[in-house]
Amino acid sequence: MSEELTLFEWLAEDGYTKEAEIIKKYYRNAVHIYYRVSPDGVPVGASKSGGCPDLPPEMELPDMPLVVQINLYELAESGADVENLLPKTGILYIFWNYEIEDKCKYDVIYWNGDMSTLRHCGNSGKEEYAIEFEVHGGRIYEEYDEKGVYCEGLRDLVANYGYDPDALVESDDKLLGYPIDRNKIFEAEDVLLFQFDCHEGCIWKVYWIIKKSDLKNLDFSRVLIDFDMD
Repeated sequence: MSEELTLFEWLAEDGYTKEAEIIKKYYRNAVHIYYRVSPDGVPVGASKSGGCPDLPPEMELPDMPLVVQINLYELAESGADVENLLPKTGILYIFWNYEIEDKCKYDVIYWNGDMSTLRHCGNSGKEEYAIEFEVHGGRIYEEYDEKGVYCEGLRDLVANYGYDPDALVESDDKLLGYPIDRNKIFEAEDVLLFQFDCHEGCIWKVYWIIKKSDLKNLDFSRVLIDFDMD
């Protein structure tokens, strides 16, 4: 944790105990994902979105597009996962066929092995983008009003401490944090594994959600997928 005061600690110190507790209860860190074009291609095993996955020999190529490939060592080295929720090594693959309901197919795979065995698989014809990770200012405070909690003047109060209330909500691609624009209740034991800003047909955002206990045990077999649609 940063040596600097977090927002809820700052508020509590100044006597805003109720407001501080609301923010503390509903705050989670988020790892923001930024994409950049890589003219020479993304190195094998590096974090990327789109294109084809880099797989070990023992893993078959799934029959659906790669949404994202996260090199967890790169993520750990970036320091963006400040709560250390995700593994420090290995690759996290997320696949999805860009369909919903009965036609929806997806797979989340965690692999941790010899990185030198990875090879570029398939030819999707889609451009691939390198990924960079960032957490702003060491902490990201997600929107709390959307969780059914209201405290009069909270947005103005946060603004007085130099935080833009709207900027506290991250609607683009990210790991962890809160799912934005998802109407279902996000339980305390839920972890947002990945939020994907899709804009594909009626689909606006896609969420992959895992239980904390499964994440701790590196069990990705029960990850759920959910959608925000117009």
